[in-house]
Amino acid sequence: MGHKKVPLAWAGVTVLGVIVVILVVWWQLFPRLTAAQSMVDDLNPAFPVDRVEGDRGGINMVSAATDTGDAMMHPDGAAAEVPKLVEFISQQTRQPSQDVQAMLVRDYPHINGFLTSLPLPEVSAELPKLVHYLGTVLFMTPEQVDHMLQTDYPKIYQVIVNVPKLTAGWDAIPGTEKLTRFDGRPVRTMPQLRDYLSQEVVAPVERQQGNFRPLGVRGGVGFLAPLLLALGIVVILYGTTMVVVTWRRVPENRLRFAWSGVSVVGVAVVGLVLALNLFPRMIGGQELLDDTRPVFALDRIQGDRAGIEFISVFVNALGPAVLPDGGVTEEYPKLIERVANKVGVSTTEVRQLVAQDFPHTAKLLDGVPFSASSGEAYKLVDAVAAASHVSSAQMWQMVRAQFPQVYQLVTNLRKVTDGWTQVPGTDKLTRFDGSPSRSVPLIRDYFRDDVIPGLERQQKNFVIADTNWPPLVVFAPLLTAVGVGVVGYGLLLRRLTNRQLQRQRESLALLEPTSEVLIPADAS
Repeated sequence: MGHKKVPLAWAGVTVLGVIVVILVVWWQLFPRLTAAQSMVDDLNPAFPVDRVEGDRGGINMVSAATDTGDAMMHPDGAAAEVPKLVEFISQQTRQPSQDVQAMLVRDYPHINGFLTSLPLPEVSAELPKLVHYLGTVLFMTPEQVDHMLQTDYPKIYQVIVNVPKLTAGWDAIPGTEKLTRFDGRPVRTMPQLRDYLSQEVVAPVERQQGNFRPLGVRGGVGFLAPLLLALGIVVILYGTTMVVVTWRRVPENRLRFAWSGVSVVGVAVVGLVLALNLFPRMIGGQELLDDTRPVFALDRIQGDRAGIEFISVFVNALGPAVLPDGGVTEEYPKLIERVANKVGVSTTEVRQLVAQDFPHTAKLLDGVPFSASSGEAYKLVDAVAAASHVSSAQMWQMVRAQFPQVYQLVTNLRKVTDGWTQVPGTDKLTRFDGSPSRSVPLIRDYFRDDVIPGLERQQKNFVIADTNWPPLVVFAPLLTAVGVGVVGYGLLLRRLTNRQLQRQRESLALLEPTSEVLIPADAS
């Protein structure tokens, strides 16, 4: 039976190949690694350092805008503090409240209008009535008014359409009914959405960018499944062939060195693991899956879409009023003039009528552009500080302590207006197509049209890559162990082959006849 050890050993090679093929199929490596490669290819544009840093800059602007909007939104917010603020200014400047109010209207009309227009839902309630009023005085149907606004006053129309959506959804964002934080807390309001996006969408990207990028280099990961399958098939064919060849005897030709092919395969596998840096890449890949697993839950992906669409409403609602050029600031006087000409009265009379019938809306329009409101707020604090003989910094501390909602509103409004066209931290942020993304609307487009769609496309692939066994950390040590084992098995084949060759040679020597016959010299 000793002469069968070599073919049986080669049968072990065949079995090894069969095991590799079975594992490729059983572990579903083709769909799993193909899904992983698709994720790497599709999401790779989101992970360059410049974009990750830009993500943080963008979400910081969302945070400032959220703090601004939240103070505007509720009756117990900044709106409740404004009358007390007037009394505070009266005390600090030693002027009667009536004189302070007159001074605010005269010297600080923008911030006065902005603050006295609050809360913002009051504006939302007046906007449909204002549209109806336009139809009445201009003798237009509602459809004609809409068409006129869309065509001639697109920024005003944008505000009219989106402000009611903003106020209605601020505390219950549509589509986020199932959206939760990683710990299960609900994410329904805009402040909750801001915290969720910052801490549980952008933060994992920041943590895992170093683990994601290596997955896309050195061939990625998708090639591993076909490589292992091909390796298994080659080993099966190689082992089966050598079983047949060595079944009766080990040939004396070059095939006696066939064992070296086994060792070479093992060395190649180990070399591949090292050359492709699979140990840190697979470990990092598993850390990436573990850290981002909650992000890719279906309810969260759907909630992300609803959230970014609401942020888009936010941008569309207040964006046209932020800056002085090309927005409501330019269109509102033109609309007033159109109404005045149609009715046959002065623009001043039209403004007075609007202020009488739609007071919150009129005051908010007095506050545009919001950049002017922000600038006046800081001038007002400086003036009150000077009148009170304290520093501006001390006055800001007093405002923060006594009027936290107003403080939150004006300080964050400054961040929004100053950074609207060039958001801090987004100097190198670009869309996936390479176009710059610096302004708030462009950053909104970047998240809405580039990042979130990538998450939506890859949600199923993430589940495929993440839920099948084994974890990614198994692959590198498994391949290394297989490679080392194959090298050792090749050396075992060498030993068995050499022994078998020696036995064959010894058996052949015993069977060969004596070459000479000795005859005695005295034989007759």
